[in-house]
Amino acid sequence: MNELVASTGGIISVSQVAADAYDSRKGILAERVNQALLARNDLASLIGGNDSIELMFENHRNHVLFMTAVFHLNAFRLLASGIPWVYKTYSQHGFSFAYFPVALAAWKQAIAQELPAEIAAEIIPVYDWVIARHEKMVALVSQISGKSSDMDNKARIFLDNLLHMDLSAAIEQGERNIRARKDLSLFYRDTVQPAMYEVGARWASGEISVAEEHMASALAQTVVAHMQVKTPAAMARRGKALITAATNEQHELGARMTAHVFESDGWEITFLGANMPLADLTHMARKLLPRFIGISIAMPYHLHHARRIIDALKNDSELNQIKILAGGLVFANFPEAADYLPGAEVVSDLEAAVLVARKWADE
Repeated sequence: MNELVASTGGIISVSQVAADAYDSRKGILAERVNQALLARNDLASLIGGNDSIELMFENHRNHVLFMTAVFHLNAFRLLASGIPWVYKTYSQHGFSFAYFPVALAAWKQAIAQELPAEIAAEIIPVYDWVIARHEKMVALVSQISGKSSDMDNKARIFLDNLLHMDLSAAIEQGERNIRARKDLSLFYRDTVQPAMYEVGARWASGEISVAEEHMASALAQTVVAHMQVKTPAAMARRGKALITAATNEQHELGARMTAHVFESDGWEITFLGANMPLADLTHMARKLLPRFIGISIAMPYHLHHARRIIDALKNDSELNQIKILAGGLVFANFPEAADYLPGAEVVSDLEAAVLVARKWADE
């Protein structure tokens, strides 16, 4: 993997104009690729059967979002780290490795048809770089671990409770960890987080369905909501903070757990949930003037939205003193993602987040 990442140094940066053009046409590009693949007589053999067509469409939607982030940030090291994960995930769902160069060629054709020639000339070499390393991507698949190795027995029990739809047992497990703030953050870090990472890994490996993944997430959300109601009020008063998921980020469990932990540590929290538009976030920040804003990011294709939040605050004379805290699954899977968010304090877990925020409170 290190060799692949290092080879991205030869990729020429994409201009903001080209990134914006790709972004503005991403829906049309994805649909052109869908139609190109559907027209192939060998599609069933490429994706493991006609039942996988919707999954292929989902991959194309995710691909164009991921590449949009790559181009906006010139995040080519992230590209090199992320593509082998895509190979692994979809091959475990029955896709042939032969599908990937075919699909990438279709993306190149769509880009050439939909974007001006000078824009396509910037974008297409990045696709050429990926295609040229197809065999390397295939070889890396066997080196990627698809299982969480950080689950202790409590996390495994919590996971079993979620997958067996035993909400009362999951809530009971949570209630044993709400008497002290540190117990709460450790429960989220050492039990809920690894269990949910394992849920994602099991979907990626084809062991559970999308419905089971969503069910587990919904149950975990219910556990956290229940714990918020039951947690004793904190005595300390450290200041105001906004907690949100990045724009377009639909995964809000991490942000909700973060909000709960900060509430229990004495912060006055405004929780904004998932998919917060930038204009509304800055409006709320102007209204509350919080000490910091915490941004949760699960998927790599939302990194550029987090970067826009950071840049908007930095360039606003009224808001540029607000600190930015960032965390989430994307940094666990792709540590280099932190490099694309200058101006944010990226933390690995909730305990680290609490310590950083306390330092800011004392400044």
